[in-house]
Amino acid sequence: MDELSDTKIRNAAPAAKEYALADGQGLSLVVRPNGTKLWLYRYRFAGKRKNLSFGTFPGVGLKAARDKRHDAEKLLDQGQDPVVVREAKRREDEKLRHTFRAVGEEWVTTKLEKENKAEATIKRERWNLDQLYREIGDRPLCEIAPPELLTALRRVEARGRFYTVGRLRSTASRVFQFGVGAAYCDSDPTRDLKHALTRAPKGSPRPALTDPDDVGDLMRRIEVYDAKNGGLVRYALKLIALTMVRPGELRLAEWSEFNEANCIWLIPAAKMKMRDDHEVPLSRQALAVLAELRPLTGRGRYLFSHDDNVPMSDNTINKALRIMGYDTGPGGDHCAHGFRSSASTLLNEEGVFDGDVVEAQLAHETEEKKRRRRDEVVRRQLAKGDKNKIRGIYNRAAYWNERVRLMQHWADRLDRLRERQGEPLRKSA
Repeated sequence: MDELSDTKIRNAAPAAKEYALADGQGLSLVVRPNGTKLWLYRYRFAGKRKNLSFGTFPGVGLKAARDKRHDAEKLLDQGQDPVVVREAKRREDEKLRHTFRAVGEEWVTTKLEKENKAEATIKRERWNLDQLYREIGDRPLCEIAPPELLTALRRVEARGRFYTVGRLRSTASRVFQFGVGAAYCDSDPTRDLKHALTRAPKGSPRPALTDPDDVGDLMRRIEVYDAKNGGLVRYALKLIALTMVRPGELRLAEWSEFNEANCIWLIPAAKMKMRDDHEVPLSRQALAVLAELRPLTGRGRYLFSHDDNVPMSDNTINKALRIMGYDTGPGGDHCAHGFRSSASTLLNEEGVFDGDVVEAQLAHETEEKKRRRRDEVVRRQLAKGDKNKIRGIYNRAAYWNERVRLMQHWADRLDRLRERQGEPLRKSA
């Protein structure tokens, strides 16, 4: 190798050639065929020859390169490998760049959005993250310890927001677990806080009418409800009562999901709480509502919208119920979600249908679903295919024939309750 000087550095021609400093202490300049001039420090550690790059010229000058070599030599004198020390520092610097806010946004993009989580789920998690960002958003994920996170959560707890604290802790845990998997941090500090926070008091169930006379009165009020927008809200109230769906599923209902010829509404998994497609058999009464509604919104995307891209507000049904005189708050009379409880209570009291049939139509977990899932796990472990591949899309759900009967029975019952009060419940034999 040629001895290195300032002049040779600047005039070195592109070639696969290496120039060494005159002091012979391991620092050299490699000139690559493309003209790049790279500083290399060659040394031995634990009996092995190793190389350490100091960057390229002219970004790193001769003096800076000598200083870097001096720092490396000091590490060697201390029995440390400069390459290992540099890599450890690089990893530490990388961790410091991953703040809770940065990792939280990466988690939302990578996990929630790409996995097509429900819009309501993403909205809820973003709200939780915004609350956490105020306290620990700019802190490196790897430096957040349990005491610091506890202090942040207790500020929320001090305002009596016990439910909120539980949700924030759960969201924070998901971000930390994502960070552990991505090597941004080493552990999830929320796991040590389970017994350090005040447990939220047991909440009141959503209000719902469960007396047949009261349900009949509600249906009569809906029938004459003088809603704006051409009766759009009145149709929404009718359809949610007839279909037993969740308010969010009704609000986001799209015309493309309805097959009126086959009397079915197929709600895609992305809109469902349980992340499974859900089929809703449509009764004659539900089909009649759709027929009346189609002239109003049939040319658009959503059933309940006058703007193709903006669905009905999530508070519309509760607002209508309040206008009709019902308290929709905790401990109140009835709310949008209460239509499901009304149906479940009255149908189970009648005893005409098996309880699992009712639960299946409500898209709740049932013993049948658990059994089928266990069976599927065994089949997958045995590397067997899905035994239900030939099953049609419109009869995938358990108890399908019974559910068709149930939905028509429920619609007829609502008609009878609306027409007269005090009808005795029909018990099963």
